[in-house]
Amino acid sequence: MIRRLPLWLSVVPLIAAIGLYFLLWQGWARDFQGVIAGWLPGETIAIGGFPYRLEAEVTAPKLVGGDAVKLAASADTARINRGPWQPELTVIAAENPRFSAIVGPMIGASLSGKAAMTSVKVVDGRLLRLSTVITAATARLGFSPVAIAADTLELHLRERGDPAAPATSATAAPRGQMVISGERLRLGGGDPLGLAADMLVTGTARLTAYDAWATAGTIEITSLTLTDAHGEVARVRATLAPRGRDMLRIAGTIDTVCPASIAAAFAGTAPPVEYRLRAPLRLAFKGAGGDVRLTGIPTDLGTRATRKQLPACPAVRR
Repeated sequence: MIRRLPLWLSVVPLIAAIGLYFLLWQGWARDFQGVIAGWLPGETIAIGGFPYRLEAEVTAPKLVGGDAVKLAASADTARINRGPWQPELTVIAAENPRFSAIVGPMIGASLSGKAAMTSVKVVDGRLLRLSTVITAATARLGFSPVAIAADTLELHLRERGDPAAPATSATAAPRGQMVISGERLRLGGGDPLGLAADMLVTGTARLTAYDAWATAGTIEITSLTLTDAHGEVARVRATLAPRGRDMLRIAGTIDTVCPASIAAAFAGTAPPVEYRLRAPLRLAFKGAGGDVRLTGIPTDLGTRATRKQLPACPAVRR
C-alpha cells in the first residue's frame, strides 16, 4: 500500500523558494539603498516594493554636483524604482521637480514642472537613454531672456559613440543626442505651438568634461519645427558653439511662412497681424550671447502671395 505524504510537505519547496527569493531581494535592496545613498547623502532611505520591484520614496530630495557645469536637481517628493534584476534601468516619479545646469550667465538652462516621470538606462557607465516627460513645464535658457512654458515637455537623451569625424569635417563626431517635443509651448506668453526638435552634441571624445568638450565641440540643431493647428510655422537649423565658459556663438537659418512674426519675436516687439506666405521664406540669424541678429527680410514682403483663407499667423512671442 502506497503511503501518502502529508499535505504540508507539498508546500515546503514553495516556502523554500519564497525564502530564498526574499534573501536575494534583501541583497538587491541593500545594493539599491547604497546607490541612492551615494546620490542623496544624508537622506534616510527605506526600500520597499517586495516582491516585484525595489522602491524608495524620498521627501525633498536634492542632488548637486558638477565642476565646470554646476548641476542641481530637486523635488518635493521622488519615488525611485528598479526591477530586482534590472540594475541598469531606474525609473523616477517626481512632484514639482526642478533642474538646472549652469556654466555661466550666458551658458546654462533651468527646467521645472508640476510632475515628471523619468527613466534612466546606464550600461557599463554609458548613458543608453534618459527619457523624461514633464507636465506644466517652464524653462529658461541662459542666452535668451524669453521664458518658455509648455503643457507637456518630453526629452530624450542618449550618449553616442560614433567614429571620429574626418579631418575635413566642419564639426566633430556626434557624442550625444537630444530629441525634444512640446505640446502647447509658449514663448514669452505667445500663442501655443507644437515643438519638435532633434539636436546632436559633437565632440572629439566622450562628454565627460565641459572644458575638454568646449575646445572643439558644438550643439547642432539638425531640425527644430514650430507648428500650430494649421501647419508648420517655422523650421530652424542652427549651430551653437561655446567660447570658453562665458559665451555661446549661434548661427543658423529659419524657413518660415510667417517672417514678420519671427522678426518681431527676435526683436521683442509686438507681434504683427500677418497672413501665411504661400511659399516659405528663408531667414538667417547669428550672434553671440544675448545679441542675436536676424537678416533676410525682403523689402517686398507686403506684396508676396499669402493664404488668406487660413487664420493669421500665431503670435510667436509676446
